[in-house]
Amino acid sequence: MHLPARPGQAPAIPTPGLPDPIDGLDMAIGLRRMEGDPELYIALLRDFAMTERAAADVIAEALATDDWPTATRRAHTVKGLSGTFGAFRLQPIAQDLEMALREAQPRAEVEALLARFRSELQALMSALDAGLPPEVTADVPVAGPVDRDQVTAVCAELLPLLVDCDMAAIRVLEAHAGLLGTAFGSDFPPIEHALRSFDFEIAEAALIAACHKHGLPTPAA
Repeated sequence: MHLPARPGQAPAIPTPGLPDPIDGLDMAIGLRRMEGDPELYIALLRDFAMTERAAADVIAEALATDDWPTATRRAHTVKGLSGTFGAFRLQPIAQDLEMALREAQPRAEVEALLARFRSELQALMSALDAGLPPEVTADVPVAGPVDRDQVTAVCAELLPLLVDCDMAAIRVLEAHAGLLGTAFGSDFPPIEHALRSFDFEIAEAALIAACHKHGLPTPAA
């Protein structure tokens, strides 16, 4: 399937390793930002669809209680992720909404931007649902004894990558998700979520805290 070009947009063309063009995404940009790794790009798009699908509702609920900081943070998250993935229509709308929230602009202007944001977010989610290939479910590791030396080695490999904001950190985490999930339990999802949101600083702090809590040596940067 080839989508027609929209005004101001180059014609969508297939990209090796990726599904057919998805409306609203510049996959070439997104793939470059994933250092040419199509599997990582697709995996993170799936995460984005799962975690940010209700972002407009979250922002609306925050505004209903005058919690502008929460609304601003969520708009900021979507802006950053949509820019990283090449969501060329959603990103500028999310940026405008974040700015309006940060500056506490009149409620009517914020509500109008939120309506545009909601519409474009829903359109992108629908396109992702239709265009992303089916996910292959990985085997869930069975809980059991953990090789602490192996966990320590993985953390020692992961931390410097987090400090350097290196995309390779995501590959390391994915390769050892079962091990880290078993070792850290409920302390692993915050690390994973922060890293998949490209918040390397929070992921770094969460990894160090998890190592400390579970009696593992603090990895050196």
